[in-house]
Parts: sequence; C-alpha cells; structure tokens
Amino acid sequence: MAHTAKALISSEFPKARTTSITSSEIGLSRLEEFYTRTKNPISVTDSFTIPIQGGFEANGAKWRSFCTSVRASWLRDLWKIHESDLMSPNVRDYLGIVRSERNINYGIKNTARDTPDNFWVYNNGLTILVNSFSHTPATTGSEATLKISGLGIINGAQTTGSIGTLTDSEASNLNETWVMARFVKCDDPEVLGEIVRYNNTQNKVEASDFRSKDAVQERLRQEFSTIPDADYKGGRRGGTRDAIERSRNLLPDSTVAQALADFHGKPNIAYNDTRRIWDEDGVYAQFYNDKTSARHVLFAYSLLRAIEAAKLEITQISENGRTAAQNRHMTFFRQRGAIHLMVSAIAECLETVLGSAIPDRFSLRFKDSISPKVAEEKWRPIVAACLPFAHQLNEAVSGGLKNADRVALAITNFQAMVEATASSNEDNFRSFSSAVEFS
Repeated sequence: MAHTAKALISSEFPKARTTSITSSEIGLSRLEEFYTRTKNPISVTDSFTIPIQGGFEANGAKWRSFCTSVRASWLRDLWKIHESDLMSPNVRDYLGIVRSERNINYGIKNTARDTPDNFWVYNNGLTILVNSFSHTPATTGSEATLKISGLGIINGAQTTGSIGTLTDSEASNLNETWVMARFVKCDDPEVLGEIVRYNNTQNKVEASDFRSKDAVQERLRQEFSTIPDADYKGGRRGGTRDAIERSRNLLPDSTVAQALADFHGKPNIAYNDTRRIWDEDGVYAQFYNDKTSARHVLFAYSLLRAIEAAKLEITQISENGRTAAQNRHMTFFRQRGAIHLMVSAIAECLETVLGSAIPDRFSLRFKDSISPKVAEEKWRPIVAACLPFAHQLNEAVSGGLKNADRVALAITNFQAMVEATASSNEDNFRSFSSAVEFS
C-alpha cells in the first residue's frame, strides 16, 4: 500500500517532495484500546464516601456536577495511596516546588501549614472527574456525605500534590482545613477534552501538554525506558516528588519535535511553526505516528545534537584562530534556522551515505540500543564530511526557511555535492552504515 501510494503521488504530482509514506494495520484489540482510552480516562476506580460541607448540584446537557468542600486531610490521604494516578485525566502531574514567593505550589504549602483557616478562600479549588456520584444531606448527629465512584483530578493537581507532600508535622491542621471542590461526571470525550483544556490555567500550559496522553507518546515513553541515559517525557510534565528535578538526560519535547520535522523534510515548520506540530492533528501525525519509534526519535535527535556540537566547536575558536573554512561555517551557522536546514539536508543524503535505497525513513535507527551521547558521536564524522557544503544552503537559510522552493533547491544542490564526493568519504560512510539499520 505504501509503495503504491508513493508511486501514485510521484506520478500525479512529480514536483512534490515526498519524504515518507507509511501504512499500518489496526486490529480489533487496538481499536478496543483506542475506545477504552476515550471512555475511561480515570485510573483510580475505587469508591469513596467523603464527609462534606453541604453543597449543590449543577447540570449541563452532557455533564453533571456537585459543588462542595472537602477536607484537606482527605486529599493528603488520597495522595499517600495513589500519588500521580489521581491525575490520570490531567495533562500534567504534580510539578513540585521552588522555594520562592512567586512559585504557586510553594505558596499552597505555606497557606496549608501556616494559615489553614484561610485556605478555602485563597485557593481556586479542585475539579474532579468521577464515574458517578450521589449526595446524602446532613442529619441530626451525622454530617453530609458525597459518595463517588472513580476519581481523577482534572484541575487541582498542584493543590493535591502540595498538600499530599506535607510532612506529618506540617499536616497537623489539615483535618480542619477545607478545599473547594466540584465533582464532574461527563461521558462525552469532546466535552471532556475541553473541560481539561479550560481548567488548566494556574501553571502555564504548553501546547505539548495536550498530547501527553496520546497513544503514540505513551508508547514512546515506554520504549525510551529501555534506552540508556535517555529521559523522554512525551509532553508529560511533573511527577510525584516535591523537589523540582532537572534531568541531565532529558530529551526536551520541543527539540525532539523539531528534530523529527527536520529529519522528515519540514525544517520550515521546525524553525518557524514548532507549535503547529503539537496543535494541528494533521501536522502532528506527520511526525508522531505508529511508525515513530523511540530508536528512530533518537536517530533524528542525535543528528541535530551533532550539528549543534559542530557549531559549538567553531564558536569556541577565537575569530583570529579560525581558518577560512571555519569562518564560512560560522557565517552559515549564524543565520536563522541554519541547524534545522542542515538536519534536513543531511537526512536527504542518507541513501548516498548508506549506499542503499531507503523505502521508509521512519524505519532508520541505530542497530544497538545506545545512549543519545553515543548516538551523537556516531553522527559526528557524517556532519564533518557534509559541513564543507553548507554554503549550498545559504540561499535558503537567508530567508528564514520561509520559501519552500528555495529550501528544496538548496537541499538538491547540497545532495549533489555529497554525491560527487562520496568516494572520498567512503570509509566514514561505510563505518556509519555498519551501525545503522532500516526496513
């Protein structure tokens, strides 16, 4: 199917630059998985009976809700048992704290510990998705209760995490501390998606946050767990720890997205419209699909990093100490979008480098499961061999990659130079090819 589609496009649109066409077969089990994900976003499926301070019900055409207040101690108990599973329908986990008055979570902790009586009026409260709820009013001798089945915090992850990570001594007043909460039942996936989107405003929401629960991102996170010294979040920010962690091995989501766009022939999107990769389904699917594997992501990402390293090496040489060639390379790298265009240009030359036709560029990967740093080192000789032809890209990069025709022509000229000099780089190309596999 993929070969037939490529042949038809080449025949009907000879001027189109087709980088990759893929196909995949989806069976009943995969369809069931997709359906389950849309219908059951709640991971914590237990039933709870919660003491509350009265409340009222509010309903819409496609949702029902109950608005009330719950004890902060109940939230802390929930966190101790379920931690980040409570945030399964959310786009983020608990983001931790920075000891600064400007940090929202630090302020939440201080309020809960120092002024618990005012917590209710200081805090925005929680929005909690449930599978069902029922309310029992207060009677003589018993307080009002809300019985719920299933629980997922749509908005309030930071409040819950901040309260949940209080120490025992800091949490001594939580049983008398109340938090506003609304419990929502909604079975419509489209409405639910909008509820999540519009309820997350306390901490800045990135475009990639809304892809964090995408099936491709969840699979990539699992695959990256087997790659050494690589931390891939796939749009998912936060965790369960109070302290904000800065991973030394993090592959930033935006950089990965740019690397994939570059590698698959869209340097203009990578440089000028990165947000479109996350915002627009059609653009997103070009780079994140069933053929996108963690090892392929690593392959593209490490090429971008190798080019960045080449730029850094030249930057660290004083102007007086640079050769004429190094000055030319520096002039190229100083232009807007230069690195992204270089990634695309080298990717287009890979059939020459590998000495073989590549039916599907998404299948390219290193043979072994190696770290990003090792992968970057494997690219370095290829980047060095191609860098002398960077001047062929000047015409396209000078316009900020906005002229698609200029970009295509510049890459074609670059390819021609790499092809013409392939014999002189035969050893480098052969060594690199021995480390790469594709199907």
